[in-house]
Amino acid sequence: MEAGQRRQDEALWCIEHFDLFEHLSPLQRARLLRLVKLVQYRRGETIYLPGDKGDTIYFLRKGRVKLAYLDESGKRLTLMIRQHGELFGETALTGEAERRLIAEALENVEMCAISKYDLLKFAEGNIRLSLRISKLVGRRLIEIENRLEDLLFKDVPTRLARLLCKLADQYGTPADEGIEIWLRVTHQDLADLIGSTRETTSATLGGFEKSDLIDKSRNKILIKDLEALRAKAGF
Repeated sequence: MEAGQRRQDEALWCIEHFDLFEHLSPLQRARLLRLVKLVQYRRGETIYLPGDKGDTIYFLRKGRVKLAYLDESGKRLTLMIRQHGELFGETALTGEAERRLIAEALENVEMCAISKYDLLKFAEGNIRLSLRISKLVGRRLIEIENRLEDLLFKDVPTRLARLLCKLADQYGTPADEGIEIWLRVTHQDLADLIGSTRETTSATLGGFEKSDLIDKSRNKILIKDLEALRAKAGF
C-alpha cells in the first residue's frame, strides 16, 4: 500500500471510530477527511504547553497522552491520561486562546489533528454535531474542575477510590468476581493521577486489596466490591 493511501486510511479511521462523528453521512465524512492531518510524537515529547495556541483538537489512534496542570509553585498535577480511541485538546473549542494544560506523550503516539476553526466551520449548519461538541466540551470542563477539587481537598485513599470508580465506569467490563479494568497503568501512573507518590499509592492499593475491595495484577484491576469502593470515595 502506498504511503499516501495508508495515511488516508489512518485519517479515515479517526473519523469512523469516534462517537462525535458517528452520525455523519459518507459525503460529510469525505469532506471532513480533507481537514484532518496525521501527526506523531515520540515518548516523552511535549505536544503543547501552557501559553501555546489553543487551536487544535487531537484524536488518538495509538499510544497514551498525559494532561497535567502546572500550579503556581511549578509542580505538575496530572489530571488525566488519554489513550487509544480518545480525544484531547477539545477545550480549545470554548474559545480558549492559549492552552492551560501540558500535554505529553507517555508512549509513541499517532494522532489525527484538526484545526478548531475547521471543525467549527464544518459544524455550521449541522445541529447534531454542534450539540455533540457542546456537550463534550461541557463534560470535559466539569471533569477538569472535579479533578482539581479532588487533588486539593481529598485525602489519598479517597482520591484513589474515586479514580478507580471512574476507571470502572469508563473502561470496566463485568466479570464473575466483579468488574475488570484492562488498562495499561502502572502504580506511578495512578500516583500521578491522584497527585501522590508511588510509594503512598502502592501502600493504599495494598490496603484496598487487604480489605478485599480490589485485586491488582500487571495489566488488570479487578474491582471486587464496587459499592464499598464508592462509599470510600464518598459517592
